[in-house]
Amino acid sequence: MKPWEIFLDKYRAFGQKPSRESHARLFAPDATIFHPGMTEPMPALQYVEFIVDGMKRLPDFHLIPIHWAVSGDTIFVEARNTAIVNGKPIEWPAIYVVTLRGEMVVHGRPYYDRTEAIAHLEPELAAGVPNAHTTILTTAEPHGSSGLDDEAYAAQTYEKIVAPYAENGKDPDPAKFQHFYTPDAQMINPGFQRPLRRDELADDYRSLKSQISNLNLHLQRWAAAPGLLFVEWTVSGEIEGKPFVLPNCDRFTLCGELATEGVAYFDNLALRAFTQPELARFAGVSFANLSTGNDKAAQ
Repeated sequence: MKPWEIFLDKYRAFGQKPSRESHARLFAPDATIFHPGMTEPMPALQYVEFIVDGMKRLPDFHLIPIHWAVSGDTIFVEARNTAIVNGKPIEWPAIYVVTLRGEMVVHGRPYYDRTEAIAHLEPELAAGVPNAHTTILTTAEPHGSSGLDDEAYAAQTYEKIVAPYAENGKDPDPAKFQHFYTPDAQMINPGFQRPLRRDELADDYRSLKSQISNLNLHLQRWAAAPGLLFVEWTVSGEIEGKPFVLPNCDRFTLCGELATEGVAYFDNLALRAFTQPELARFAGVSFANLSTGNDKAAQ
């Protein structure tokens, strides 16, 4: 088995039976993790304890890898997370971008909207409207890199999709984003009540540009497997005259050289807190700043 396959097996094992021990086995001693809401990365031992605390608040937690792709020492894993809160099953999707040394994580960055997980503990965050993003993986079947040589596929995907998409991201032309999708494609962001159609993408990006001046999508890393593409970005610009930076990761489902689906992963809670001072207490990542009304039920 290749090192990334060993890692993925250990990751599945953690997701099936989460514990401090099964989580700690994923990380090299000097590993660091950049979690949503952080201003600095967290050492592995501290991160393990952070997740243990989170599992107490989100009992019966499980993680199911659904899609994955590998590029060099980097693996992207899209996973379905589930838990039980106050007797109610909940779920939220996430992408984990991991740099490996052998089979061990040395750097990691989860991408998900914290709102989707903690709104069940915090009535203040509950929007009371449907969120199409939370259930995108409910019926999806696991697949991804198979351990075979996908270099030719990846090279073609970079030339036809990644490179021109990244070029347009430098100074986004809203209309050009449609060119990367099939006519019946859909796109889903955190907080969307329903998927957007291809013909709605241009207006969505125009709206984004009106809210974020000097909008720029800077390509960080990417990986492809047959039918899948993951792209990690840094989105930057200015909101109300203040510098704005938002880490973002996209997963595209591909048919030939076009996407049939695009799903964005970013922390919508951080985006909301940027313009809503009443959400400032959620800027940190500690579960200690959540209200305690559900603590008894979550233990």
